[in-house]
Amino acid sequence: MREEVEDFFFGHANLRDTYDTVHHVRAAHELARGKGVKVGVIDWLFALEKHPHLYKQGVSFTRVSDHLHQEEGHGLWMAAVLNEIAPECEIYAINAVLYEDGISFEDQQARRSQHLVHAIDWAIQNQLDILTYSHARIPDEFKPYVYPAMERAHEQGILMTFIHNDHSHNLWPYACYPYKPEQGFQREPDVNIFHFDYNILLPRTYQRYREAVDKGEPIRSGNDLPYFSFSSMSPVLAGFAALLKSADSRLTTTSIKSLLEETSYSITATRPNWYELNPCPRVVDIRRALEYVRS
Repeated sequence: MREEVEDFFFGHANLRDTYDTVHHVRAAHELARGKGVKVGVIDWLFALEKHPHLYKQGVSFTRVSDHLHQEEGHGLWMAAVLNEIAPECEIYAINAVLYEDGISFEDQQARRSQHLVHAIDWAIQNQLDILTYSHARIPDEFKPYVYPAMERAHEQGILMTFIHNDHSHNLWPYACYPYKPEQGFQREPDVNIFHFDYNILLPRTYQRYREAVDKGEPIRSGNDLPYFSFSSMSPVLAGFAALLKSADSRLTTTSIKSLLEETSYSITATRPNWYELNPCPRVVDIRRALEYVRS
């Protein structure tokens, strides 16, 4: 007997902005598609065996190999976003994130920092071009352990796009809403990235969304919106960097950062029922950046 599945419905979805309308991705693809650029996604839940066409290679630094090979989730989502932005780049699935029950928050953060350092060093050894990471900010007490690894990556010419990370050599993406200095970072983000995403649907997120809607409860968190994503800012920006790198392999991490900043523009961001009308500066225009490189 065929199981009935409730239709998915997102009101006014076609009226919303997209990566393309904000960053001009389709026009950029006429100039570059990321061919040959090696991008590592540091995450978990890649389902590499179910989606082998998406990945060039996979490696695991946690003891749960199924998070690399079988289980679908955040890592698959990030890889799919990256593939959408830079469809000809080489994606490396780096399984280095693990959420564990039964251990303290401090121990969990310590293990995650250790896995992150191993992932960065692996990327250096395998001569990757770009690294992307979309998880919680690194606690201050673990920065002396993680930041030297980021320094090593920068010295080897690896560009990093880590969210919630104010390291001076990180190309730091932020969303289209006002940055607040009291958030505890040491500097402002570099560029702003459109952070709504439609390319993959997480059923559990949709279930939470439907339950809230049916109960008449307000949607309080991005985790409850099926089309909402802060995480995608990192692979989107990594994809933009891959497009630039494929257009001119001589571009350095510093020149890519400067180029994206200098060719950015400002928009007015509207987010019904979530954000008020806000000015959004330093929005990446990847078409304009590529046109500058080509010229």
